[in-house]
Amino acid sequence: MIKAFMEPDHDELNNEEMIQARVTESSGIGSFNDTDFIMFNGIEKVRPFADMLRNADDALEDSIHREPDFDLELHWKGGVMAQYHLWLGQKQQPSYLMDVTHPHLIYRVSGDMTSRLIQVLGVDE
Repeated sequence: MIKAFMEPDHDELNNEEMIQARVTESSGIGSFNDTDFIMFNGIEKVRPFADMLRNADDALEDSIHREPDFDLELHWKGGVMAQYHLWLGQKQQPSYLMDVTHPHLIYRVSGDMTSRLIQVLGVDE
């Protein structure tokens, strides 16, 4: 799923096929908290999450030794859905993202994107 957002030949419209993002505090690796979520709907509201996926790089770290901060459930047109754990970094520091169905794949999110996510999620430092 992430690869589709990272391919350079996809145009902007295709990258914005995400229609909804649900965000909740994480209940830990291996489980997914699907209650008490904040919902983001529409292209402008989900753009930060689409940008996060599009700009994620494979992480060099073998594993992360703490529980994730957030669980993300992302929905695209056509009924496609994916769930991720997000370890949110500090402003201008990297964050990490893991596809719940592929826990061996951990992606690094840039410090700039982390700062944007902090703002979107309304997280105080």
